[in-house]
Amino acid sequence: MNKVRSHTTAGMEEDDRHPAAEFSVSHSDFEIIQENLQNNMSLCKTLQQAEEELELWQSRIDNLESIKSDLICAKLDAEEKRKKISHELYKLNNEHEKLQGEIQKTEQSFKEKLFDKETECEQLKERLIELEKQLRIKQEECGLLHAKFKIKATLPEKNIRFTKLKESAPTAEEGEDFLKIKCCYVILPKVSLALKNGQALITFENEQVANTILKIPKHHINLDPGKLDVKLHPVKLGTARKFEVHVDICRKTVKVSQIPENLPEEQMRDKLEISFSKPSLGGGEVENVSYDRNTGTALVTFVEKGTAQRVAEKKKFTIILNEKASCLVSVESVQDYSLEKFQTFNGICKRTVMISDIKNAMEEEELQDKLEIHFQKPSNHGGEVENIKYVQQSQYLTVYFEEDEEAIQPFGFSL
Repeated sequence: MNKVRSHTTAGMEEDDRHPAAEFSVSHSDFEIIQENLQNNMSLCKTLQQAEEELELWQSRIDNLESIKSDLICAKLDAEEKRKKISHELYKLNNEHEKLQGEIQKTEQSFKEKLFDKETECEQLKERLIELEKQLRIKQEECGLLHAKFKIKATLPEKNIRFTKLKESAPTAEEGEDFLKIKCCYVILPKVSLALKNGQALITFENEQVANTILKIPKHHINLDPGKLDVKLHPVKLGTARKFEVHVDICRKTVKVSQIPENLPEEQMRDKLEISFSKPSLGGGEVENVSYDRNTGTALVTFVEKGTAQRVAEKKKFTIILNEKASCLVSVESVQDYSLEKFQTFNGICKRTVMISDIKNAMEEEELQDKLEIHFQKPSNHGGEVENIKYVQQSQYLTVYFEEDEEAIQPFGFSL
C-alpha cells in the first residue's frame, strides 16, 4: 500500500512538472494503472476487512483482558481467603491439639479418680462387712444383756388419784411451773434366789450373828440320833435393777387424732378451733391449733389450765364440719415419758446365810426345827433365828427377798 501511494505521488509530481503528460500516456500504461487501481481497491477492501477483523480480535482481546483481570482479582481474593482459612485452620488445629491434650488429661484424671473410688468402694465394702459383723456381735450382746436385765415380773395395776394440797393456790393464780403434772414412778427390784435340793436358808435377826457364823467352816448338827455335817455360805443375790419413770402431763394441751380429710387444711384448722372453743361440747377458749393433715393429728392448746384434762377425759370429741355433718375424733392428754436413774448392781444378803450339803431323809419341818435349835444356841456362835426354809431332796424352790436387809431395795412403787 505504501508503494502504491509512493508511485501515485511520483506520478503526480511528474504531472505537476509535466502537465501535458496525461495526454501522452500509452495504452499499456493505462492498463497498468487500471490494474494497479483494481489491485489498490482490492487491497483496500482486504485492508478494511483486516481492520474489521483486527477490531473484532481487539474486542475479543479486550474481553479476554477484562476476564483475565477479573480472574486475577478473583485469584487474589481466593488466595487471601485461602491464607485466612489456612490461618484459621492452623488456629483450629492448635485448639484441637490443646483440647485433645486436655481431654486426655481429663480422661486420665477421671480414670485415676475412678480407680481411687473403686479402691475406696472395695475398702468400704470390707469396712461394711466388718461393721455388719460387729453389729451382729453387738446385737447378740445386746440380746444377752436385754435378756439378762429384762424385767420379767408383771407390774401390778395401781389406781392413782391426784389431789391438791390444801394450801395450794387457785388454778388461775398458778405460775408457769404448774403447766404440767409431773409424776415419778420408782421401779424397785424384787430379787429372787433359786434353792436346789439339799439346801436351806436361815435368816437371823442380828446381822453380826450371820457374819460370825459364816467364819466357821463346818457345823455338826445333832439330829438325835446321829449327826449331820453342813457348810455355810453367804447368799449372793442376782442382778438387781432400779430406775425411775418420769411422766409429764400437759394441763393446757390435748392431742387430737383420727381427723378426717374432708376439708382443706386451713378450713379444718378453723373447724377444730371452733369446735374445741364451745363450752357446750366441753371445750374452752383455744389459744393455738397445730394441725398436720398428713398424719390426721392436731395439738390443741387452751388458754385456761384444766380444760385439757376435762377434754382428755372424754376420750372422744365432736367436731362440727357444717350445719348437717359432724365427726368424732379421739382426744388424749399430751404426755412426755423419760427413763432416769437406771441402776444395775449386785449384792450379798446381810442377815441370811445358805446351808448346803444337807443329806438327810428327815421330814422338812422336823429338819428345820433341828437346824433352828442348833443355830440359835450361843454356844454354837448362833443367835435368834427369824426365818428358816429347807428344800428337800428332788425339790426346787424360788425365794424372793423384799426387805431392805435381805435385798438391795424393796419391790414396789412410790409416787
